[in-house]
Amino acid sequence: MEQDTGLEELLAEFRQMLPAQCETAQAIDKQEPFETIALKAIADGYIEFSQQFTQFMETCLRRNA
Repeated sequence: MEQDTGLEELLAEFRQMLPAQCETAQAIDKQEPFETIALKAIADGYIEFSQQFTQFMETCLRRNA
């Protein structure tokens, strides 16, 4: 549950920086799955965000292992 909250906070912070017309912003607004948002962030050129997303997911997986 805490992990979801952390990811949602990261997405909310990231969303504020995005123009409304980009696919990543639209995916966040539609509350699409995190994986879809990450793929759209990569496609839109937000490499730093996708790296943060990957690091966050790796941390989550390690905690659950």
